[in-house]
Amino acid sequence: MRKLCYFVNTEWYFDLHWLERALSAKDEGYEVHIICNFDDEAIYQKFTILGFRCHKINFHSQSLSPLQFIKTLYKFTAILKAVSPDILHCITIKPIIIGGWYAFFKKKPIVLSFVGLGRLFDADTFILKSLKLIISKIYKIILKNPRALFVFEHNSDREKLLELTQGPVSQTVVIDGAGINTDLFSYQSEPINDNPIILFASRLIWSKGLYDLIQVKLKLQEQGINFRLLVAGIIVPGDKDAIPKPVVEGWSEKGWIEWLGTSDNVAELIREANLVALPSIYSEGVPRILLESCAIGRACICYDSGGCGSLIIDGQNGFLVRKRDIESLSARIKYLLENPLARMKMGRRGAEIIIGKFSSEIVIAKTLAIYKRLTAS
Repeated sequence: MRKLCYFVNTEWYFDLHWLERALSAKDEGYEVHIICNFDDEAIYQKFTILGFRCHKINFHSQSLSPLQFIKTLYKFTAILKAVSPDILHCITIKPIIIGGWYAFFKKKPIVLSFVGLGRLFDADTFILKSLKLIISKIYKIILKNPRALFVFEHNSDREKLLELTQGPVSQTVVIDGAGINTDLFSYQSEPINDNPIILFASRLIWSKGLYDLIQVKLKLQEQGINFRLLVAGIIVPGDKDAIPKPVVEGWSEKGWIEWLGTSDNVAELIREANLVALPSIYSEGVPRILLESCAIGRACICYDSGGCGSLIIDGQNGFLVRKRDIESLSARIKYLLENPLARMKMGRRGAEIIIGKFSSEIVIAKTLAIYKRLTAS
């Protein structure tokens, strides 16, 4: 039996974004292994019951400690020696560096998935710019492994990385987004709410733009335009960019937001909303909340950053706004709140775009084709 080994930072992220693809690989006959922190024992048990081989490894995505990196590399190498996978699939920056380095020296087949280039590639401090340069050089070395394949969620990330590394385009692939199950996230017309609802659902970090939405809410209130700003997401205290929980709770007490905490049913929150907003400012992939919202039929508004522009076509299924342009963000939200027919038309168009380009069937088929390509080489 062919062995496929995933290496990823966090178990919840894999559960949310990659589970369908891993299950499809298992159905195709792969023995699936997952290397991860596994801080959540419930997810570890869930994956084990599903038939995955789980391997716990202790590392932190935000740590810059060289000693921690060496320890992780040593543990990772020991796991791979025991598993001996036919394909290694690494997801996000640190697993890409560790796994890519290993595969380069071993000349092993490897898939390296960039779900956005990350905040590092938008950094403006000297230290982070220097780190970006170092990591770009590491990527350039990894690409010298002819059996390495870089996978991106949108073409702008691929173009940016190829420019930095001067690597061959033949070793890169674009697979649009994480794939949306259109049976679970199917079109539903928006509800009639006396007070319109805007949903923000994301990790609670400053660069996701929640405070920008609060500024919009206060600005529009002065014009007599009101809406409910519902916020659902994960508090990430270990992240330097995290919004502290007391700050979020303070915003809720002031009535600026309605804090829902972590939700296990985001689809229902989307169905109850009239509009979904994500003014994120850093280079992420195609945000899942936007994919799910378009599938259900909600107009979306976001900053023109990362992979948002590969899904949101300005004026068709939502609006793209220049980053940090609070005035334009306010104007676009005002327009959508005051024009429900335009919102609904955009929602229907969003669902069509998902079915044609971003469905799970399409993404899974392209991912399995990559595995087949590597095992045949």
